[in-house]
Amino acid sequence: MKLFLVRHGETEANKSGVYSGISDTPLNNNGILQAQALAKALAGIHFDGVITSKLIRTSQTASYISPGNRAEHRAIAEFNEINFGRWEGRHYKDIALDDAIAYAAWSDDWQHTAPPQGESFHHFFQRIQQSLTDWLADNQRQSVLLVGHQGTLRCILLTLLGLPAEAFWHFTFMQGAYSVIDIRQGHAVIESINIRAE
Repeated sequence: MKLFLVRHGETEANKSGVYSGISDTPLNNNGILQAQALAKALAGIHFDGVITSKLIRTSQTASYISPGNRAEHRAIAEFNEINFGRWEGRHYKDIALDDAIAYAAWSDDWQHTAPPQGESFHHFFQRIQQSLTDWLADNQRQSVLLVGHQGTLRCILLTLLGLPAEAFWHFTFMQGAYSVIDIRQGHAVIESINIRAE
């Protein structure tokens, strides 16, 4: 199976640098242009499956890349971005001042400490791993488009490559780009990563 990984297009939250984990923020004008450019770059690919999270920025991006595609489109809530709790919609510089103790604790142990009223990375990583494992076990498709979030896509790649959570920061997924993973007999190979759509 060829798995095409795409990060959703830019949102106003991305542009302003605030945490927008589970906030349902739509694409901004630049994000729409990025999605349209990806649609042109991937026009020759026939996807027989389209996967998104439940958040609008992923479904919007997918709708530009694969408009009118008759392939099965599944929106999977477990592929939503991490929940930043009461830090949603806020910039880290403001949080470091206004919620200094909680922010310092989170920074010191980012894997196990959750933002106030939010989700720990440990829980986030586990839900991505479990959902991906379940989906792969049920998948019979040959070419799948998966539109996700920065954190989600990193966790998916770590899971496919059998890497630990500590490797989370070794990958990034740019907006307006796509990556291709070849999965055969349980083994995943990175064919390309962050191919820019011009």
